[in-house]
Amino acid sequence: MHKLILFFICLSFFACSTEKKHTPQLSKEQQKALDDFKIMDGFEIEMVAAEPLMADPVAMEIDEDGNWFVLEMPGYPLDLSKTGQVRKLMDTNGDGYPDKSEVFVDSLTLPMGIMKWKKGIIIADAPNILYFEDTNGDNKADKKEVILTGFSLSNPQHNMNSPKFGLDNWIYLGHSGSINSFAYEYLFGDKGSDIRYPSNPKAPFLPKNGNGRNVRFKPDSFGLESMSGETQYGHTFDPWGHRFYTDNADHLYHEVLDARYTSTNPNLVIPEAMEKIPDHGDACEIYPISENPNHQLLTDVGVVTSSCGITWYDGGAFGKDFDKVTFVGEPVHNLVHADIIESKGSTFSGKRLLEKKEFLASKDPWFRPVNFYVGPDGALYVIDYYRQLIEHPEWMSEEVNKSGALYNGKTKGRIYRITKKGSNSMNWMNETHVSKESSEKLVELLQSENGWFRKTAQRLLFHRKDLSVVPALQEIVSKKEAEASVPALWLLSDWGKLRPEDLVSALDNPSAGVRENALKIADHLWNSPAYSSNKELTQSLIKTAKDSDARVRFQWLCSSAFFTFPEAVALRSSILNQDIDDHWVGVAAIAASKGSELDLLKGAIKNFGNKPSEGKENFFAYIAAALMKKQDVSFIPLTSDIQVSNDWWQAAMLKGLAQYAEYAEKKISLDENQKNALAHSFLISPDSKMRRAIIAVFKAVGLPTNKAFTQEVYAKFSGSQEAKFQEDALALLSLQKDPAFTAKLVSFICTSGSESVQLASIKALPNQISAKEMAQVNQVYQQMKIPSRKAWIRYQIVNEKYMTPLLKEIANKNIPKTDLEWPQFVELMNSYDASVRKLAREVLAISEDRKAVLQNYLPAAEMAGNPSRGKEIFKSNCTVCHQIKGVSGVSFGPDLSTLKSRNALSIITEIINPNNSIADKYGNWDLQLSDGSRLSGIITSENDNSISLKQMGGAVQTIEKNRIKSRIASKVSAMPNGLDANIKLQDMADLVAFIKGI
Repeated sequence: MHKLILFFICLSFFACSTEKKHTPQLSKEQQKALDDFKIMDGFEIEMVAAEPLMADPVAMEIDEDGNWFVLEMPGYPLDLSKTGQVRKLMDTNGDGYPDKSEVFVDSLTLPMGIMKWKKGIIIADAPNILYFEDTNGDNKADKKEVILTGFSLSNPQHNMNSPKFGLDNWIYLGHSGSINSFAYEYLFGDKGSDIRYPSNPKAPFLPKNGNGRNVRFKPDSFGLESMSGETQYGHTFDPWGHRFYTDNADHLYHEVLDARYTSTNPNLVIPEAMEKIPDHGDACEIYPISENPNHQLLTDVGVVTSSCGITWYDGGAFGKDFDKVTFVGEPVHNLVHADIIESKGSTFSGKRLLEKKEFLASKDPWFRPVNFYVGPDGALYVIDYYRQLIEHPEWMSEEVNKSGALYNGKTKGRIYRITKKGSNSMNWMNETHVSKESSEKLVELLQSENGWFRKTAQRLLFHRKDLSVVPALQEIVSKKEAEASVPALWLLSDWGKLRPEDLVSALDNPSAGVRENALKIADHLWNSPAYSSNKELTQSLIKTAKDSDARVRFQWLCSSAFFTFPEAVALRSSILNQDIDDHWVGVAAIAASKGSELDLLKGAIKNFGNKPSEGKENFFAYIAAALMKKQDVSFIPLTSDIQVSNDWWQAAMLKGLAQYAEYAEKKISLDENQKNALAHSFLISPDSKMRRAIIAVFKAVGLPTNKAFTQEVYAKFSGSQEAKFQEDALALLSLQKDPAFTAKLVSFICTSGSESVQLASIKALPNQISAKEMAQVNQVYQQMKIPSRKAWIRYQIVNEKYMTPLLKEIANKNIPKTDLEWPQFVELMNSYDASVRKLAREVLAISEDRKAVLQNYLPAAEMAGNPSRGKEIFKSNCTVCHQIKGVSGVSFGPDLSTLKSRNALSIITEIINPNNSIADKYGNWDLQLSDGSRLSGIITSENDNSISLKQMGGAVQTIEKNRIKSRIASKVSAMPNGLDANIKLQDMADLVAFIKGI
C-alpha cells in the first residue's frame, strides 16, 4: 500500500497519459542517427532534444519545476574565448517536448557541470564555481556570484566538474588536478592556487588546487574539504552515498576510505584510498559497432579508453535488475557501457551487465555520449556531444590537428531518452511543480522509488529548513524505511534535531546502507554529551560492531576513531581479526587507532601472527610505518626473537619501517640493544626476506657498534655455499663503509671462482669506489657471466657519478652497447646531467631525427610478423616498464594491452618516437629533496602531507612534502627515443604482431 501511495504522488506531478504522443520532428540526419543505434533488448531510445535548439551539450539539469537546463561547451578542445553557455529548453505547445530555447547564461569558458541550487544554478567553470540566478523572470540570469575559486584551468578532462548534491547535504565536485600539457602549455599551464571562498577571506581554504583531489563544499556555512579520491569527468553515488569515479581506461573506481578517516591518524602512511573494482580488468574490452570510425593515431581501439559521465541508475523504472547498475560513456567508441555493482568486503566489484555487447552502441562515428541524467520520469537521458573528433589534440597527430576538423560538429548536439519498451512518452516539462508542494509532501517524496524525486525533495527540504516536518522525518527513521531513512537522518542531523533514539533505530535498520550512514552520523556527533552519554545508543553501537555485513563492520572500524566508550578498542581488534584479509580493514584499523597503534600491533601478533597472508603482511608493514612516523620505536623488540616462525610478520614490519625511514623527514635511530637483537635475528633466520628487511633497517639506522657481529657474519659467509645468504651477508657487511672491505669485494669480483660470490660482491659494493677499483672491475668485465655483467652496469647507472665512465667504456667497446637493458638507455639519455645526456646520445647512437628513423621502420608495418618471437622481444625490451595481457611486467608505464587494436603504423610511431605523445597521467616528474638527492617518476597520488611517486621498476614511494625542495614536470617522456637501437626491422614486425594479437 505504501509504494502505491507514492506512485500516485509521483504521477500527480505530470499527469501521465496512457496514450503515446508524437515525438519531435527530426531531420533526415537526425533520424539516421537514431536509426543507427543498437540498444539492449527490452529498451527503446528517442531523440528528445537536438540542434538547432542546443549544441555541444556536456551536462543537463531538470529543476523542481521541470525547467530544463542544458550546459553547452563549444570551446572544446582549445577555445578559451568564453563561448560556453546554458540554454533553457521550453515546451511552448504542450506536447511534452522542447520546441524553443533561450540562453540563460553566457560567457562561460569550458563549463563542465551544472546543478540546481536555491533559486538558481551552480556552474563548474574552472577556475571558478559560479552561481547564477534569474531574479526578474525573463529566463536570463542577471545575478552572478563566484562561490569558490582557485581550481586549475587545465586540459578540460582534468578540470573540476559535475557538482552534485550529496545525501549528507554537501555539494561534491569531481576533480583530478592539472596535468603537464606539453603541446598546449601556453593554454593549459595554469596549475591552480589555494581553493577558497572569495567572499569570505576568513573561511576555510584548501591548498593549491586541492592537491588534485575531489572537493566537497557547503556554501551557506562555508564548509570546504578535500576528498581522498579523484576522478576525471563525472562521479556518482549509490543510494547509500558510496562514491564511484572514472578515469579514461579505468572506468570504475570506488573511494574506499573517506578523507575524514584517513586524517584521523596523522601517522597513517598509505599510497592511495581508492580501489579499481571491475572484475573484467583495466582497459577492459568493449564491443563497438561503429562504421568508418574516426579513430586517431593514438586511439586505443576495442578497449575502454575515454570513460566519462559515470552514473548510478536510480530511476526505479527499469526494474529490479537495474537497481545496482552504473553507466559510463565511451565516446571514442560511440557506445554506453554498463556494469552491475556487487558488494565485496569493504568495497565492491563491477561485472558486465551484458557479455560481448554493450547496453547502447551506434554505427554513427560522431555519436559521443559524454554524460547522463536520470529524469523525473525514471528515464535515462544520454547527452551526446556529437563531434567528428573527440580526442584532445594533445594526443592526436599533427596532420589532424592542422586539418581544420577539430571543431566539426560544433553546431550540433543531441539528447536521447532511454526507457523500457511500452513506457509513456515524455511529458514532465510543463507538469512538474515540486516546488509548490508542502514540506509534508516533500517528506513523502523521500520514499519515492525514483532517485530524482528523493534528491529533489531532500534539497528543497534542506533549503526550507521547515522544522514542522521533524516528527515526520523521525517517523521515517523509526519505521525503518530503506532509502528514505538516509536523507531523513542527514536532514535531522543538519538541523540539530536528530535524537539518540533515531540513531538507535537506524542502527537496527534491515538495510546495511542505513546502518552505515547511522555510524557516520554517530561519529560526527559523538563529541556531544547528548550522544556519547546515552547508554542505549552506546549499546546499539557495541552491537553493530558484530554486524553480519562486512561493509558495516568496516564503517564501524572507521567511525571507531571517534568513539570513546571503553569497549571500542576491543571491538576494533575483533573486527580486524575477523576481516584482516581485506586489505582496507587493516588500513582502517590503523587510521582509527591514533595513540594506541602499539596496542593494536600487539593484539594483531597475538591473534593472527601464526599464519601468513598478504593482508596480514600489508597490515604489519603499515602499522610499523605508522609507529615510525610518530617516532615510537618501542615496538622494535617485537621484530626480533628466536622464533623463526615469526619471521614473516617481523620481516613485514621491518620492511615497513625501512620504507618509511628512507624518505622520512626526521632521521630515525635505534639503541644498541635494539640493533643487537636485529643482528642476532639476521644470523639465525633462514628467511632471506627477513635478512633483507634487517639490512634495509641497518642501512637507515647504522650497524651495531660491536664488531663481533660483522666478524660473525663474515665467518658464516666464508663457510656458506648458499647463494642467497652470501648475497645478504656481503650486502650487510658493505654497510660498514670500510675501504678495506670494499677492496675485498673488488678482489672477489676479480678473482673469485664462484659466480654467486662475484655477483653478490658487485651487488654489495658501496656507492663510491676508487678509480683504480673501477678499472680493476672493468678489466675482468669480458670474463664475467651475464648476471654479473648486468649487475655491474646497473651499479654504474644507479650511482650517477659513474655514468660518464660507463659511457666511455661503451665508447671504447670494452662494454658492448647491447649489454644495456632498455631502462638503462632511458636512465642515461634522460640524465639530470646535461653532459651525461649529451654523451649518452652520442655513444648510444640515438638519432634525434626521429622522423628519419621512423621512415626506416615503416616497412615493418607491412611485413608479416611472428607473434611468438614478438612476445620474446617484448619480454626482453618492454616488461621492465610495461605490462600486457598474458605477460607479467612492471607497472610503470601504461598497460600496452590498450594498443592491440591500433594500426601498425601507430604502434611503430610510439616505439620510435615516444615523445610523440605522453599517455595521460604518465607524465614524468623530477623531484629534488632537501638533502640534495633526486628522484624521478610518476606522481600517482597526493594529499596535504605527502605524495606517492612510482619510480621506474614499479616501486611506489610515499614522500613527505616537507622533504621536497622542488618538483619539475619533465618535458620528455619517461621512455626516451632509442628503443630502435635494440630492435631490427623484422623484430619490429614481430613485436607489432604480438601486441596486435593479444
